Amino acid sequence: MNSIVTAGVSLGPRTIVAAGAVVTHSFPEGFCVLAGVPAKVVKYLDKDKFVPWRYDQEYYGYIPKEKFKAVRKKYIDI
Repeated sequence: MNSIVTAGVSLGPRTIVAAGAVVTHSFPEGFCVLAGVPAKVVKYLDKDKFVPWRYDQEYYGYIPKEKFKAVRKKYIDI
């Protein structure tokens, strides 16, 4: 909330920006927590402990993925 990422800044995967932080430099390596004005690395996250997760059911809007083809053909002319 109320954090600012200036133009031209790139953030890597799994980068967390704290509330009120102002990010003025790029952090392309990712896996870190940024905080402060200007933002600095407060903590590095361990890449080996990262476990990607997914929802049990994928949705397109509010429609489950399995039912989307039928709805798409009925309502969307593709």
